[in-house]
Amino acid sequence: MQTLTHDELKALTDWEQGPSISIYLPRHQAVSELGKDAIVLRNMLDEAETRLQNQGFGTAESRKFLEQARNIQNDDSFWELGSAQGLCLLLAPGAFHQFDLPYQCPQMLTVDDAFYISPLFYKVYEDDRFDVLAISPKAVRMIRHENGSVSEIDLPENMPASLEEYSQGIELEESIQHHSASSGRAGREVAGIIHGHGVAKEQTEKLLGDYYEFLARQLENSQGSGSLPLILACAEKQQSLFRKHFHMNHLLQEGIATSPDQLSAQELIELARPVIKSHAENSLHKAQEQFKNHLGTSRISHQLEEILQSADQGRVEMLFVPIGSERWGQLPQDGELIETHDSKSPGDTALHNRAIRDTYRHGGTPYVINAEDMPDDQPLLAYFRW
Repeated sequence: MQTLTHDELKALTDWEQGPSISIYLPRHQAVSELGKDAIVLRNMLDEAETRLQNQGFGTAESRKFLEQARNIQNDDSFWELGSAQGLCLLLAPGAFHQFDLPYQCPQMLTVDDAFYISPLFYKVYEDDRFDVLAISPKAVRMIRHENGSVSEIDLPENMPASLEEYSQGIELEESIQHHSASSGRAGREVAGIIHGHGVAKEQTEKLLGDYYEFLARQLENSQGSGSLPLILACAEKQQSLFRKHFHMNHLLQEGIATSPDQLSAQELIELARPVIKSHAENSLHKAQEQFKNHLGTSRISHQLEEILQSADQGRVEMLFVPIGSERWGQLPQDGELIETHDSKSPGDTALHNRAIRDTYRHGGTPYVINAEDMPDDQPLLAYFRW
């Protein structure tokens, strides 16, 4: 699956240019069931075409609307066995999105003013996009893992690529000049003093400390609030030199405690995988614990109407929804009780989906998870900011 970025999720969340068609199809995995999914999709597209025509679309117009999805339906090679366990198609005037999902999504078809995006948030906190910052006196590298690919990305401007580059132009004390055979340039003296003793060792440690502090500050100045999780890879004794000066919360507490000099970008990514997995599991665990610690207080609610109003106001910090869970009904007005249904009636809106959209667009975190991971036995739970 191509991991959805924050910007992509936000764009889908904000989309309200109907009619918007959302199709979710769990895919069969057995050889004996090949071909069944294409038939199911055909039936769903037939139903979508009928709904479009009921909204005033002509036959030719509705068929044109669904043309790209029909191409997938009729592509035999698309339905061959693969790693995808689910299919999501989102269609609207001027927009077409296809996502192959690595999990069994609930089967669903909606035709509404907005996309149905709830299943796309399933375990989104397990996003495996991350950066590895590999630092040593010899080199500084930034490596990104995103959508299954590994690449080295450019360092921030004015960030030195090594201790030697950083130290060029720095005057070392005369007492350590004899440890280098160079003409006196500080950068070339580093190799001569790195294994020194006494005053030379103290000077080296100070230079290393200054180097890591400078790297931390330069990187911190270049990072935005939407930065990916950052994993530090450097020798164990040098981890603290960087961490005590870098204060942004996307730097994970657990790092890779080894010298990265002899490791390729792919090898560093493999060492980082257990770290990012532990981070994801810890993220959900902390959210669950925070919710449970406030049970019985006004910060917690399972009342659908209250949650919808609070999400619209930007009060929801965390929302917990089991995947596949949905209630349909009219959005509540001031002072009105909400009537809900298990299935869609004319004029109904997907209410859990609306709560997820409003929570996310106001900076909250929707946890779409398995039912057994819910922190309380309710179909929808919210933790309020105030």
